[in-house]
Amino acid sequence: MSIPLECDAIRCPLCGQPNACAMACGSPASHCWCSSARIAPQTLARIPEASQRLACLCPRCAGAEPATPNERP
Repeated sequence: MSIPLECDAIRCPLCGQPNACAMACGSPASHCWCSSARIAPQTLARIPEASQRLACLCPRCAGAEPATPNERP
């Protein structure tokens, strides 16, 4: 499957900022912030069709925060 020119796998398809996707950087999906995030269906519906299943949302657009082991509240 090829990625359309307007779709960048390391950028959020909604805002264009880096999406912090582990898989796009070559790491296993289990290392990605989104593996433990809950993303509302209406948020997923906002992803342009050309980017669906090709580029991940960033934590901000997804409404989630990336899991950072060393970060304290």
